[in-house]
Amino acid sequence: MKKTLTAICALLLLVCNVLSAAPDQQQQFEKANQLYKQKQYSEAAGIYQQLIDQGYSQPQLLVNAGNAWYRANKTGLAIYNYEKALGEDPFNKSATHNLAVANQRVEGYVNDLPLLFFQQWWLQLTHFHSPNGWATGAIIFFWLLIAGFIAMLIVPSFKPVLLRWGTAVASLLFILYLTMGISTYVLANTHSEGIIMGSVVKVKSAPDQESKDMFELHEGVKVQVTDATQEYCKISLPDGKTGWLACGEIRRL
Repeated sequence: MKKTLTAICALLLLVCNVLSAAPDQQQQFEKANQLYKQKQYSEAAGIYQQLIDQGYSQPQLLVNAGNAWYRANKTGLAIYNYEKALGEDPFNKSATHNLAVANQRVEGYVNDLPLLFFQQWWLQLTHFHSPNGWATGAIIFFWLLIAGFIAMLIVPSFKPVLLRWGTAVASLLFILYLTMGISTYVLANTHSEGIIMGSVVKVKSAPDQESKDMFELHEGVKVQVTDATQEYCKISLPDGKTGWLACGEIRRL
């Protein structure tokens, strides 16, 4: 009985902490908004970034952080937050427009290749649910599928068309949700893209400080990380250029 009461008290304390934290985070968000209006951009950006680092990833918060960093002349951090916002909501108009504006500041910026229509459809589909949402759907349709099979096995003479079609649909939806759950989970945990944070970064021909300089990248350039050692990352650009640079110069998306 004592252990049960202790567990209940701990649970209530946890719930109270969560409920009390929400208003505090909202107050911080509003404070940052006020600082932004007062043109204290660095201070506002710092608060936005603290909220993001605490695990909040709403697109509006990320866009606000990008706006503040942009006004504070931190182009790399601005682009990073706009890209993160588009990762959460690929069709966010504010993030798309502000990212295009911020990229105009980037020296040597190379446009990403435009998405084909089927790539846009896939992008819309992957963001229809979160990875947890796809996984939950897969579990639900799996049990519906099992229930359909059991119903047909228990009463073999009772196989109405509706039951057979229902089981078939549950099978297809289970496969779809399972496939999408795995795909979106892998996508969410694969950080193969990043933003250059250094003002000027020399790209090498090999993962060695003494190797030949190939070209330079400037703050805000988006790169694809294709390989990595302990200290160096191999990157590629949309125009086909590749090379090695220090991994510390890249902030992974």
